[in-house]
Amino acid sequence: MLKAETIVPRCTDDNRTAWCRLQTAWWTACYLSLLFIIAGFGWLYVVWQPLSAFQWMLQSAAINAFMLWLLWTGLGKNRSRQNAVLHHTLGIANWLTIGRGILIAGLGGFLFQPPPGSTAGPNWLIWVPGALYITAALMDYLDGYLARATQSETQLGKWLDTQIDALGLLVAPILAIGHDRLPLYYISVGLAYYIFQFVLWHRKKKNLTIIDIKPHPAKRMIAGFQMGLAAVALLPIFPRPVMTVAATIFMIPLLAGFIRDALTIGSYKKVNHLQQTRWDRYIDFASTKLLPVFLRLIVSAAVIFLICDAAVAVAIGKQSVVVAALNASMPLGIPALPILAATSLMMALGFMARSMSLLMAIMVSGTLTAWDSPFGLFVLLACALILMLTGSGMYSLWQPENKLLLERQGKKVRL
Repeated sequence: MLKAETIVPRCTDDNRTAWCRLQTAWWTACYLSLLFIIAGFGWLYVVWQPLSAFQWMLQSAAINAFMLWLLWTGLGKNRSRQNAVLHHTLGIANWLTIGRGILIAGLGGFLFQPPPGSTAGPNWLIWVPGALYITAALMDYLDGYLARATQSETQLGKWLDTQIDALGLLVAPILAIGHDRLPLYYISVGLAYYIFQFVLWHRKKKNLTIIDIKPHPAKRMIAGFQMGLAAVALLPIFPRPVMTVAATIFMIPLLAGFIRDALTIGSYKKVNHLQQTRWDRYIDFASTKLLPVFLRLIVSAAVIFLICDAAVAVAIGKQSVVVAALNASMPLGIPALPILAATSLMMALGFMARSMSLLMAIMVSGTLTAWDSPFGLFVLLACALILMLTGSGMYSLWQPENKLLLERQGKKVRL
């Protein structure tokens, strides 16, 4: 049942013009969605298969209808946090969010079908789902940035952005799982938000105590990593073992965060005025300060072992199997070991460790084509992925990525 403030009254002479303009904007969103569906269907009908194009159209239309319903029910929230006056226009940031919803609906059209380009149509069609979601993910960053930079943040924008994010993190993983790019249990990431909302709804219905959860920068960062992972999974780039390892590592902090929040809102865990439990400080220290130091040491030791192994192989007139596999995955015949050594050194020093971890993960991923690949490379991959989440921790020289990942960009500083 909808809340009273989310029900939009009919546009009449007695209403403020804001209602009329917002409803006109909603109809404009409907027309844009319809245009996208018609254009997408026509294009896929020509380059793909007619039956697949029809299925895409029906599924995309259903998800678009859900997105438009969300927008309709939320029009009453088109107010700033400080001002209760209803805004007349949606603003460019909200239009970008609506555009993201349309793209995700287009992505949903490929659900429950073979990957496009795998059985019929040109091979490049297989890149289309990933391109749609990557575009939507980039727009997710841009809409929030514009809202803050233009000081046009609204309750609707915050709410709709969350809804579209959750919808995308449901559709994209289901599609990736259906294409055998992610493990089945990763569906829990897409369902977590909706299960959490059901818990909230149930407690409200029973008139039980609910503690408001404050936003936290780490939650946005972790959600962003899930979007990046889902986008990469939809592209035919990395082998399945790599995607399984990455999915397992990335999903753990997200699910742990939802469980913690569910316990917090129900007062099952006591929190202070900063919404911190007695254990949060120790968990944060262990996971973001202490653990990264050990991971950096493990990476350094593993790379030193690879260097020694390569040196011994050269001394006896042979070539290291692991180094050969790494070299084979490098473009333009670039030797892998010097780059890997430089990357591990920067990680050990805590110098741009997240960026170096990403580079190392990409280098190693090209060699892990099967589960019987060298175990040491799986260790390097796992350590690099975890360091991307946690940062380099204590004794770090420079962590510029923290500003990008943990701070909201576009916020104007008041002097």
